[in-house]
Amino acid sequence: MATTAITPKQLTWNTRSDDILDGDGTVAATPADGWAIALGTRGTTDRLILKFLADGTGDTVVITAGDMPPAMRAGQGSLSITLAANDVRYLALEPGRFEQNDNTIVATCTDSGTTCLAFLLPVTTGGGSGIG
Repeated sequence: MATTAITPKQLTWNTRSDDILDGDGTVAATPADGWAIALGTRGTTDRLILKFLADGTGDTVVITAGDMPPAMRAGQGSLSITLAANDVRYLALEPGRFEQNDNTIVATCTDSGTTCLAFLLPVTTGGGSGIG
C-alpha cells in the first residue's frame, strides 16, 4: 500500500485564497497508510497547518514522529488526535518533530471517511512585522 500524496495550499499575505470549501480535503486511499504531506522546501514545518474532518463515525489521526535527521525532536514521539463524529480540527505542527527524511509529514487514521487538507502560511520577506 502507499500513502496518499497531499500538496499544501500556499496562502499569500493580503490576498484572497482560492475557493476552499469547509468540506474540502482528501480521503486517504488506505487509512492505515494515511497521507504524505509534501513540504516543498525544508524548514517549512513551522508554517504548516493541517485540517482534519471526520465523518459521522469519528476517528483517531496520528501524526507520525519524524526520522532523524531532519526531525531533531522526533524523540517526543507521534501525536494522536481524537475526532468526534463530524468533528474538524486544525493543527499547527512544531518544527523539527514530524518531518520525514523525504521532506514530508505523514499522518494516518483508522476510518476511511476522514479528510485531510494542508495549508502553508506565507513567509514575511520584510516590513518588520515580526511574523515569519
